[in-house]
Amino acid sequence: MAADQVNPIEKIRSEINSARSDLSRLISECNLSTIKEEISSLDTSVANMGLRITKIRDRKYAYNKISEQQGAEFQKQWASKKLTIQNQLASEALNLRNGIRPLESRVSALQVNMGSASLVKMAQNELDNYESRINASESMLRNLYDDLKTEVEKLAKQLDLVEYTLDNSDAASFGFLPGESVVMAVKAVWARDGKEKKEDPEGVLFLTDQRLIFEQKEEIATKKVLFVTTERELVQKLQFETPVVSIESVKATKQGLFKNEDWIELVLATGSFSREVSLHLDGQESTEWQKLINRVKTKEIDADRAFALDQAAVEKAKSAPTQCPNCGGAITKPVLRGMDTITCEFCGNVIRL
Repeated sequence: MAADQVNPIEKIRSEINSARSDLSRLISECNLSTIKEEISSLDTSVANMGLRITKIRDRKYAYNKISEQQGAEFQKQWASKKLTIQNQLASEALNLRNGIRPLESRVSALQVNMGSASLVKMAQNELDNYESRINASESMLRNLYDDLKTEVEKLAKQLDLVEYTLDNSDAASFGFLPGESVVMAVKAVWARDGKEKKEDPEGVLFLTDQRLIFEQKEEIATKKVLFVTTERELVQKLQFETPVVSIESVKATKQGLFKNEDWIELVLATGSFSREVSLHLDGQESTEWQKLINRVKTKEIDADRAFALDQAAVEKAKSAPTQCPNCGGAITKPVLRGMDTITCEFCGNVIRL
């Protein structure tokens, strides 16, 4: 027999084994386990949503004021749908398990002989059709909760970002101003000359309602043996901060070979620590950061506050002197809410507010 010829008996045996394998898989899929897992996950997410929102408020996160309303609405919607969906799931699973039994008997009865080739083909066609039936049941069930699941996942992702922001804020090496509210944080690299290099600092970029702050936070090799790092040290320090009002423009770009790197490019006011700043963001969309920074700069984001601003602190910043009482020099740098003093850049006089 030539090497490329197939023994008809072996071919039928292989097809029967394949049919039996497909049958075993379909019997398992009749339980609709994937749908059960999705429903269980949705149930857990909705149940935990209120507690997660309460916790971020307890940690003084001031934004996304609609979160409480959304969380309550999701619980209400899920409560009205949950029992119906679970009953429909149980009914569909039972029908699928019952429906596959005749097919199970036919596949089990397949024998390896020359006359069974057509029976094997018929069985395989039935298996393919039954798989389509299972897929249709899954699609029907998903349609009952998919819209809610999408909205719940969207809010859950926002809460993930807020929790990441708060965790890094709590662990920051620098202090925030009294009453200053953190909006968002993201892992980032500060490309000092506009092009990312190995020695550029990695860390966390913070956006507050008043400042943009970059903190280096990375492990640096302190000892190597034969080019292998044996000791590391965590370096965590403030690299720069700038008032949001000093940001003249922010541009979101996609860079890298496959245009899959998110960058923001800033132009700062004259007199800032740098005229241009380039940051490579990791894990968040640069377009979203561009929107956030602009919303803070225009104060549009204040409409999204869950906690009111301290108006006394606002007025205190507004009424800060515009000239140094010691030398008469102009106070040109922004005075931020929560600041107690400002320093004259001409004579060094510390002015209490």
